[in-house]
Amino acid sequence: MSISVLTRGYDNGRDGANPQESVLTAAAVRSRGIRRLFSLPLPGDRRGAEAQPLIVPGVALPGGRTRDLVLLATMANQVFAFDANDGTPVWQRVLGRPITSSSQIDDHPINDHWGVLSTPVIGAAAGVMYACAWISPDGSPAKAQHWLHAVSLGDGRAVHPPLNLEGASYDPGHGLQVQRFASATRKQRASLLLVLGTVFIAFGSVFETNRDSRGWIIACDTNSWRISAAWAGAAKGFGAGIWQAGSGLAADRDGFIYCMTGNGTFDAVTDWAESFLKLRYTPPAGRQAGSIAVVDWWTPYTDDGRSGLDPSGDEYTIPAPSNRRVYTIDHNAGWDDMDLGSGGPVLIEDLGFIVGAGKDGILYVVKKGAMGKTQAADLDVPTGNYAKLAAPPIWFTFYPGPQVSAAPNDISTLNQHFFQRTHHQHAAPIYWRSSEHGPMLFCWGENGNLRAWSLAANGVATYLACSAEVASAQSGEQFGGMPGGMMCLSADGATPNSAVLWACIPYLDANTGVGPGRLLAYDATRFGTFGDGSKQLRVLWDSQDWNLGFSFCKFTPPVVANGKLYVPTYDARVDVYGLA
Repeated sequence: MSISVLTRGYDNGRDGANPQESVLTAAAVRSRGIRRLFSLPLPGDRRGAEAQPLIVPGVALPGGRTRDLVLLATMANQVFAFDANDGTPVWQRVLGRPITSSSQIDDHPINDHWGVLSTPVIGAAAGVMYACAWISPDGSPAKAQHWLHAVSLGDGRAVHPPLNLEGASYDPGHGLQVQRFASATRKQRASLLLVLGTVFIAFGSVFETNRDSRGWIIACDTNSWRISAAWAGAAKGFGAGIWQAGSGLAADRDGFIYCMTGNGTFDAVTDWAESFLKLRYTPPAGRQAGSIAVVDWWTPYTDDGRSGLDPSGDEYTIPAPSNRRVYTIDHNAGWDDMDLGSGGPVLIEDLGFIVGAGKDGILYVVKKGAMGKTQAADLDVPTGNYAKLAAPPIWFTFYPGPQVSAAPNDISTLNQHFFQRTHHQHAAPIYWRSSEHGPMLFCWGENGNLRAWSLAANGVATYLACSAEVASAQSGEQFGGMPGGMMCLSADGATPNSAVLWACIPYLDANTGVGPGRLLAYDATRFGTFGDGSKQLRVLWDSQDWNLGFSFCKFTPPVVANGKLYVPTYDARVDVYGLA
């Protein structure tokens, strides 16, 4: 049976696992290997797409034909549909003029343009793909606005006129002024979410540590085709951006929405930086406007605490002009940009958890039904705040040794470059319920290796194995390279030892420039043994062995569906692999 991939991470839980892959199994990859079958060209931008490929089998085309499609939206604001079986172009559509690459958006001009940055989402029943495009009439950032597009899967036509998100408003109450959304300073990297007939679009900012940065979520009703609610992550202060390295908002069966926020201010009332958040969406009804509201949360630290100031401080009194970045980034030995929101949440509904890790590389397992409602005062002596978690925090992407606690009373003790490297988690880890080891998590942090964990019903994660291969192993940057491994997992249902962990890693630093990538397939459950007796995640296939070159795509994972592996590259193409 063919499966669809309608959203980033396969589903709204963002677990990154496809348990219905019967062709690219561990046994088949081990015995036959894989080969590059064809590539999908993405002209218009030197790098092509930052968005994950989406796959829909059996799409009805004009004239009565049906085709299995792979759909791609690019930084040039173009949408392409290809035949998923042989790469034949089916249709393409231009959504609008993208922004011309500018240092006003990013210090490192890797892309020619800024257009569709996030992964779109597909409503299969309606036959529509929803994409958020950054459009500028003259290519400048100053005149750019974000628009939601609804595109027919069959032929790329517009199902609705583009919906302008400019001016969406949020009333935070508490006597504070109404916040209004302005596109020019907002960067929309987090993948779109479709739930309850509504597309949710999350925003961070161009520079997350600016005093005018602000996270947003805008809800758009797909039936009435209008903005139905909006929410801003900070009202008294700044920040709380949602970028999650491209991973999307998560949603549970009851329609609650989950995210992880980045740098900024926190007061547990109107400002929600550095937090796991649970939000309730209430659609409009009659004359009652729709709303998005925080209903639960857990927060490990404030930015003041990271700076060695008052752990529960809110930074409101620090003078700073709004037209420049005021904090150094952690790669340059500052500690004001250690955002929790570099990672994305994984909703583990069967166990009742939200899990995630940020730039510290520390795993937090939060109780979905009772997250803890951290108050500012809890952060002065945080032992009780850690106790609200399902299990104590653990070192996830690396291990600095027993002398450094992952749950310190003084969060600034973590302001170190352990082993002279950064160890950030970017995007969401992988969750999969295996028949061999029970529930499992996989992570691949910066300058480290792939790591496998078991996850118990009480939230305790236990280390199982790691890979010998290291991300950014050849980086010449002072503290190593970004962003670690981009991953997905596939398995043939409950068939024992069928699972494959697929990963792309950079050889160099993928933050400051474009460099070569490495594609790896691992046996996800049958481990080898290192010389010291610890367990090793074993390679089934390695592009390095076959001299298969491609440029690493910074925040976009590979995708496995229906016997094919889709690998985004920064060579303006997506490479498609299958069994050799």
